[in-house]
Amino acid sequence: MQSKMDVIRELMKATEAQDDEAFLSFLTDDIEYHYHVGSRPLNGKDWVRKFMSKYREIAADVKWRIDRHAESGDHLFVEGYEEYRDTRTGDMIAHPYMGIFEFRDGKIAAWRDYFEMNQKKAD
Repeated sequence: MQSKMDVIRELMKATEAQDDEAFLSFLTDDIEYHYHVGSRPLNGKDWVRKFMSKYREIAADVKWRIDRHAESGDHLFVEGYEEYRDTRTGDMIAHPYMGIFEFRDGKIAAWRDYFEMNQKKAD
């Protein structure tokens, strides 16, 4: 069985390759994904698939890095940075990121993201 960080690294590769089906393969069918604090969570792979499709419309050249991580039981906590080009404006967006993943049977069953929005990258 892969380590939790190995799963996240593969998930990151799928994100950067814009391979949504590979991305979804790392999630349980009943995934609960809180992509934004205060927004209703996405429940199930179909909702996450729709979210990823919309994300692809506005985010290109995605780079996702993890600087620190910690595990506790079935949970993995990661901290890092996400960067992408906003296709609507052409601006490069970069923001600090924290994710909490809960695993079940080697897949992500719950995911909560915390990040600061709308930070243009300095040229």
